[in-house]
Formats: sequence, C-alpha cells, structure tokens
Amino acid sequence: MEMSVPFYRSLSIASIVFLCVGLLSGHGLAAQQYAPAFDFEHVLNTYFDDESGLISFRDYRVLFAPEGQFNAQVAVLDADGKIVAVFPFFKDYASKEGIYARAQVQGPADVKLSEPGIYTIVYVVDGKPVTRLPVRLEQTSAGDDPFNPAKTYRFDGYWRTMAFLTLGTYKEEKFPMLNYWLGGKDLPTGANRDKPFVGLYRDGALVAHNRRTMGIIQTGHFKGVRMNLYHPHEAGKEANALPFLLKDWLVDGTYEIRVTRVSDDALLRSFDFRVVDGEFEAHPRSRLGYEPQTDYIAPRVQQKGATYLSLAEALWIQDRQLD
Repeated sequence: MEMSVPFYRSLSIASIVFLCVGLLSGHGLAAQQYAPAFDFEHVLNTYFDDESGLISFRDYRVLFAPEGQFNAQVAVLDADGKIVAVFPFFKDYASKEGIYARAQVQGPADVKLSEPGIYTIVYVVDGKPVTRLPVRLEQTSAGDDPFNPAKTYRFDGYWRTMAFLTLGTYKEEKFPMLNYWLGGKDLPTGANRDKPFVGLYRDGALVAHNRRTMGIIQTGHFKGVRMNLYHPHEAGKEANALPFLLKDWLVDGTYEIRVTRVSDDALLRSFDFRVVDGEFEAHPRSRLGYEPQTDYIAPRVQQKGATYLSLAEALWIQDRQLD
C-alpha cells in the first residue's frame, strides 16, 4: 500500500486549532467529562463520489454529545491548511439518547474537489476541533480523451487501513463480525467485479476464513462490508462450515486478517491485533484520553439494525505498518 506517514499527520493540531477558532462564535465547551467525538464509522461512511471528486456531508453520530444546543461545523482544509469549504450543523439534535446523539449538517452541504492532493476534514464543536479525517484525492483521468473528455477522480484513505470487530450471535453464542470497506480501487485495472478472500491468521497459521461464496468487490466509492469468519473448510462445503466463535478468537497470540483478491491473490488489506490473557488488546487510539484528541476513535458504533440510537462495542484494528 502506497500511503505514507505524512498522509496521517497531514496537518498539525496547532494549525487546525488556529483555523477553526474563527469558524464558530466562541462558545465554551459544555460541562462534561469527555470531549465530543464523532462516530468514526459514520465519518468514514460520508459520501465520497468516486468519479467527480464530490464530498456530501449529511448526518452523523456524536458520542459525549454536549447538552443543549449543538454548536458544530465541518470544514474541509487543503494540504496548506486553507479552508476549502465549511458547513454548519443544525443546533438541535435530530435525536439524542444519553451521551449518544444524531446530528445533521445544514444542507445542501456538498463540495467538489478538483485538485489532486491530501485534504483534511475537521469536525468542530464549540470552536474546538474534535475529530479529523485526512483523505487523498487522486485524478484517474486527465480528460484528454476526445471521446470522453471529463476529468475523473477517486478518493483514498483510511478505508484501506482501518476495520473493526463487533459481536453478533449464533445459536446463543457470541460470534465476532468483521466490518471493513471495499471499493473500486481494490479491483484489477479494467475490471468491474471481483471477490475477496478473508483469512484470519494466528501466529502465522490460518485458523479461520470467510465462506468463498460470500463477498463482492465492485466499482465505485468505498462501501462498508460485514463479514463472518468460519473454521477452515473446503470450497463447496460452505453450508457445513463451523462458525469461528468468540471463544475461538480469544486464544492468546498475534493475529493478522488478510484480505486478498480471488482473481489474482493480490493482498488488499492486512489488519493486525493481539489477544493477551484471553482478551483483545485495544487499539491505542480507542483509549479514553488519547492525544491528540482529534485522532481518538471511540470504541463504540451504532448498533446494526436498531431502530433507535443504540451503541455497540467495537474493536478497531489497523494495518499497523501504516499507523
């Protein structure tokens, strides 16, 4: 993977704070123990168009949401720290349940980027940056084809290096689910469809993988994928595959989840984590008090399938070589 460390540290915290001071009218932070943080899954699920360079901001989940009015904005900054666009949130929450709230950006809140490079999306609450997401805009067509003169673009970023585990159930047993992102960038050149193979390795040995009949890679922007893993089984025997349950995961060791492309076995993802004393080792960025605060990733996501605001535990994992 070609992303480098500067991609993840593209703007200093000081420059973000300086730029964001003028975005809001100087409200003080509400009295609460922890600073607000945006649900990182929802941040990654912002709509990034894979052709036009458009970013469309809509609604978000906020943890440690302040009481009273929500004085917040989202800004897009270029690599030099210049504000490209800024959009306010509605001051009233769309819904709120304790510390967890759904907030909406005042739309339309669209920005179309045309200069390739690194941009940083900054979420600001009460004049203070609380969550940021660096992204890279790549130009995929120069627009010099007389039969198709349009310039085209593609976004890249944490979709290829971050994932998380949540818990489902299977016959009243806890069954971890892998949540990650796939997109058109993961396809071979010229292809519009492929399949992923997901393998879980403990201390270098394959201990689980997905059903080969499940999963698809398609063209377009990165989209969230949920995948269950099973004990190793032969192709064609997927119906009899045994689920790799939580108790199977909680064996001490060093783990790697590899996502490869079925057509050519190309490595697309490599997520690393450890199990120590029968427990998952938390990602450093998911620990309360992590600094810088703007890079904190809350270990909670929206409960899948819930019709109301409900939190689910999430174990974030990452390709540590790019951390």
